[in-house]
Amino acid sequence: MDILIGSGFAETISEDITSNRNNYGNNFKTIKKTKSKFFFEELQKQKIRFPRITKNPKKNGRWLVKEYQSFGGIKVKPFKQSKKINEKAYFQKFIDGDLISVQFFVENTNIEVLAICDQITSNSQKGLFLVKSLITKKIQNKLSKKIYSLVKKVSKTFSLKGINNLDLITQGEKVFLLEVNPRPGLSTNILHSIDNNLFKTKAPRRKNSYNGYYSTSVIYARKKIKINNKKKLFLKKISLSQQFSELPSFGDIIKVDEPICLLHLKSKKKIFLKKKIEKIQSDFLKKIEEA
Repeated sequence: MDILIGSGFAETISEDITSNRNNYGNNFKTIKKTKSKFFFEELQKQKIRFPRITKNPKKNGRWLVKEYQSFGGIKVKPFKQSKKINEKAYFQKFIDGDLISVQFFVENTNIEVLAICDQITSNSQKGLFLVKSLITKKIQNKLSKKIYSLVKKVSKTFSLKGINNLDLITQGEKVFLLEVNPRPGLSTNILHSIDNNLFKTKAPRRKNSYNGYYSTSVIYARKKIKINNKKKLFLKKISLSQQFSELPSFGDIIKVDEPICLLHLKSKKKIFLKKKIEKIQSDFLKKIEEA
């Protein structure tokens, strides 16, 4: 049986479920390496720049509390002075800069950067750092070369395979590595839009000639929502649109700050795309809360 482990599952698996299957992604050992303190030890050995981490933060700036199994901003919170952490968590220095996500494909020694996206976050009602949107990004050649060099080094260090992504912060020409996510994630729809055959085995690559911007956004609940019959009818109607995916089912209960669904858009100009995201998201939340 074929298998490809995705976001949210890769971070939490506790046993090897890939060894006896045709695995299109990373093996259990690689996944665990990237989600443990071993990850930062390897970064230090390879002299890869990342924001400082510690178990005992000083009062000299802003810190985040993160768990090794964090993803999409989940299990990431601002540090409070009285906060105690367990062995699964660590403190990381908060640094300002542009937060970006790099999607890439690895097959043996062949490495291809598939997309580079702005990663837009929002502070939730519970104080979490949640990933709000990914929007494709066009970058200068000099930074592109630096990112490719980093992708190549990280791929070799952790023996990556298949589709992966890096979360980075850039400060001018400096690039800091935040996380390696050794599986497909929020960018899956964007990657499929860029190349329709990307997820098809033994199919020729077919890149889209569209020269605009793609986005995927997470729509989070502003209040507790239970999917009743009226909401079910509303969701059924919008399911006919290719703009929405991961829609909830009848009877589902979605708590504050939990994702309701994904929104996929594109536009020739980024400024128009951002406006479309805000407008459609606002309309969606208003309708589902009132239904």
